[in-house]
Amino acid sequence: MDGVLLVLGHGREQSLCHRLAAVLRDELEARGAQVRTHDLLADDFDPRLRLAPEQRHAAACAADEDPLVHRYQQDVRWAGAYVVVHPVWWFAPPAVLKGWIDRVLVDGVANRHDAEPPTPLLGGRRALVVQTFNAPLAAERDAFGGITGNLWSRVVFPSVGVADVDVRAVHEVAEIDEERLARFEDELRDAARRLIDAR
Repeated sequence: MDGVLLVLGHGREQSLCHRLAAVLRDELEARGAQVRTHDLLADDFDPRLRLAPEQRHAAACAADEDPLVHRYQQDVRWAGAYVVVHPVWWFAPPAVLKGWIDRVLVDGVANRHDAEPPTPLLGGRRALVVQTFNAPLAAERDAFGGITGNLWSRVVFPSVGVADVDVRAVHEVAEIDEERLARFEDELRDAARRLIDAR
């Protein structure tokens, strides 16, 4: 069974995203998947990308440079599938998660920059993205054209070779009740099963 990397990007220690991530992790492990987790807040991940004056882009780092980022990069290489869970703030992922993209999906890990355009390195893998919105679906879809889901399904993951991207979202979470939440959790369990069953 492929390993699955679960990335949780939230600014609060306990949140709806934590609950949904736990549902996904439990389902994946029940299906025999090995799951590694990047809980960016709990891990005290620093999202700031610092480049030397001569650097044009970020690259893989050694363990003695930054042990956490090095481990994260190794986990990206190891995984056969990715699950990303995050809230949507200002119709974008939180800054800590954008920093994970900038510092972890780098040259030598997710792509190679020795050619133009860069060569993707994560082909054949799959991804599931779960997003929580306070906004209603109409605002996200009609006013902004699904921009936050498109970031993952049309920009980030395809750029590194991951073409099979499933985006799931729940809206108006400030008013969500247990019945609607339970239905969404069942939807996520189905999505997790499909993620690991796809070959």
